[in-house]
Amino acid sequence: MTEPTPGFQSIFDIPNPLPIFAGLRKTSPVFELPGGFYAVTKYEDALRILRDPETFSSEVSAASMRGEARPPTILFDDPPVHTRMRGLISNAFTPRVIELQRDAITANCIDLIGRMCAKEDADFVAELAYPLPVMVIASMLGVQDGDMATFKRWSDAIIENVGTSLFEGETEALAEINAEFDTYFRAQLDRLRRHPEQNLLSALVHAETEEGKLSEEDLLVVCRVLLVAGNETTTGLLVATQRAMAAFPDVLPRLRADPALIPSFVEEALRYYPPFPATIRRTMRDVEVSGVTIPAQSRVLVMLVSANHDEEAFDRPDEFIVDREPNRHIAFGMGIHYCLGAPLARLEANIAMQVLVPLITGVTVLDPESASTMKPGGPAAMPVRFALDRARVPA
Repeated sequence: MTEPTPGFQSIFDIPNPLPIFAGLRKTSPVFELPGGFYAVTKYEDALRILRDPETFSSEVSAASMRGEARPPTILFDDPPVHTRMRGLISNAFTPRVIELQRDAITANCIDLIGRMCAKEDADFVAELAYPLPVMVIASMLGVQDGDMATFKRWSDAIIENVGTSLFEGETEALAEINAEFDTYFRAQLDRLRRHPEQNLLSALVHAETEEGKLSEEDLLVVCRVLLVAGNETTTGLLVATQRAMAAFPDVLPRLRADPALIPSFVEEALRYYPPFPATIRRTMRDVEVSGVTIPAQSRVLVMLVSANHDEEAFDRPDEFIVDREPNRHIAFGMGIHYCLGAPLARLEANIAMQVLVPLITGVTVLDPESASTMKPGGPAAMPVRFALDRARVPA
C-alpha cells in the first residue's frame, strides 16, 4: 500500500510482524503512529471498532474529513450512502450468482493449474492467483478476453495507490487510470443498454429499482468495487494457501489424505495470512480503547493480521491448525463493511485447492521475501517449485 505518512508504511514492510505484534498486544495494544494514526492490535478491540460505525467512521479520506463532496465508493462510506450502494452491489454476490460461477471456475482451474504444473518453476501469481479471479470478474462484467490485462492493471493500480488517494487525493497517475476505467466502462454500459447480454453488469443496467434505473455513476461504482472486492481479495487468498503449504510441510499431506479438510484449510489460511492485513477507520469522538484515549478525528489502523493471532481469541494462534474449530477470524472484516467478495473468494480458493492438491506432494517458495510481504492483495510475484505426483500429472 502506498502511504505518505511517515511511520505508517514501515508497518507493512516488516518481513515477519507476528512476534512484534505479539509483544505489542501485551504491552501496547493501542499505539500512536506519526500523522494522527493509532494502530489497534487486539481481537476484541478490532471487533468493537468494526461493529460501531457511528463511533468509528469509514469515511477516512482527506476529502471526507474536509467535508468535501465526492463520488460514493462503498468501501469508505457510512450509512445511508453505504447502505444504498451495498444493496446494489450485493446483487453480484447472492448465493445463486456465486454458484453460477462454479463450472467456469472449475474449468479455468483445471486449465491454469495444468499449465502451471507443466513448468519446472512457475510464478504462482502470474499462473493462477492473478488470472483466475480476473477471468471470473471479467465474465461477470462482460469484459472481453483481450481486455483482461488492462483490467488487472487498473485493479492493481487502485489497490497500490489506495493510501495516497485516501490521504492526499488522486495522483496524476491514478487520475489517468480512473479516467481510462470510466471511459472503458461508459462504453460498455452504453453498449449493454442497446444490446443486453447474459451477464451481471447487463442485468444491473436494465434493473428497475424504486428510484428507477441505476444511474451511470452508480454503475461505475459497482464496476470499480467488483473489480477490487472480487479480484484482489481472491488473489491474496490464493497466495496465502501456498504460503501456508510451504511454511508448514505437514499441511499438504493431511489435505491429500483427506480432501474434506480443504474448506477448513482455506479458513485457516485466511486467518494466518489475511489478504488485507489492516483496515482503517476514523474516530467521530474521543474514545478509549484498551486504556488509551484516541482523540476525535484520528485515523485508526485496525491490524487484522494481529487480531487474527491474538492469543486471547485463538488457541495456539501461531500454529497453523488445518482443522481449527471454531475459527472466528476477521480476515474479511466484520460488521456493515464485511467483504462482499468473501463467498466468491472462498469458492475460487476451494475449487483451486481441490484441483491442485491431488497433483502435488510439496511446495517450495523460491523467493522467501514474496512469502513474507504484508502488501494488500499479496506479492506481485511468487515463484514456486512444485513436487509433482507423477502418477497424476502427465509427463
